[in-house]
Amino acid sequence: MFTENFCRYEFKFPVSYEVMEAMLEDLEPFTKKDPYANDHGFYCLSSLYFDNVQSQCYHETMNGQRYRQKVRLRVYRSAGEMSTDSGLSDVVDEQFTGEEPSYFELKSKINGLVMKRRVKMTLDNAMAFAGYTGRQIADGNDPRVCFDAENAEKLASFAPSSAQILRELQFIILNKKLVPRNIVSYERLALYAIDDPELRITFDLNVRTRGDRLDLKEGTSGKLSCPENVAVLELKTGKELPLWLVKLVSKYAYRNKTFSKYCSYYVNMIPEESLYGEYVLTEAGNAGRRKLTAGGES
Repeated sequence: MFTENFCRYEFKFPVSYEVMEAMLEDLEPFTKKDPYANDHGFYCLSSLYFDNVQSQCYHETMNGQRYRQKVRLRVYRSAGEMSTDSGLSDVVDEQFTGEEPSYFELKSKINGLVMKRRVKMTLDNAMAFAGYTGRQIADGNDPRVCFDAENAEKLASFAPSSAQILRELQFIILNKKLVPRNIVSYERLALYAIDDPELRITFDLNVRTRGDRLDLKEGTSGKLSCPENVAVLELKTGKELPLWLVKLVSKYAYRNKTFSKYCSYYVNMIPEESLYGEYVLTEAGNAGRRKLTAGGES
């Protein structure tokens, strides 16, 4: 069911595929696969992230600011027959028509609490809205234009699920001068707790990014921004973690790590000796992928 507003805590743990397989066995008695996923529990996500020429969203994340925001447009794709035994070469891009549902999101984080406001539109309408705000920025429009009657009619033409949330997104986009920056795609193995469906446990594989072809209909291709043998485990809950899950994570001696899928686009651009942000060292077979990422939450 589509929800426009929610708050939750998110905990992240980069794990090797070997550890992921062991964790999945431990999780089996407590969890079920997401009903929207394929038979192996996978679906694919692609997100278009927005930022300004000062890279404000990037720096807020890298600097670990206690309050920060991101704007993104997200679509869900089929993962085909993807399983934990599949590799990136097994990914087949699903062709989109533009009529598929997409989700424009404002993701805020304050003191570890993640808050989301999102609006649902067709993908074509969402991309048209992005183009509309881009033209407003180029024309130097004051953010207060968001409250004009003419603007309200224009927003209604995009057929959003909530005109109010779309106007809020527009105001933030114009105020910060946010434009499309990069696309992040990955396959997600999604589980939820049997005794608490709001407790979600996900493993994200094949995280890849690109800074060109900034249209979500252009597929999921991109450069891997984390090691091929590393998944990102995320625990998402609106309340405390149950004891069984705390014990399970403790069994593998993991602690919460900072990981930003948006900032992962820049990971290969930062000098090895840089102290800017926290890095997670891995034993990846690909020597060029020694760093997983830096910064805060995605």
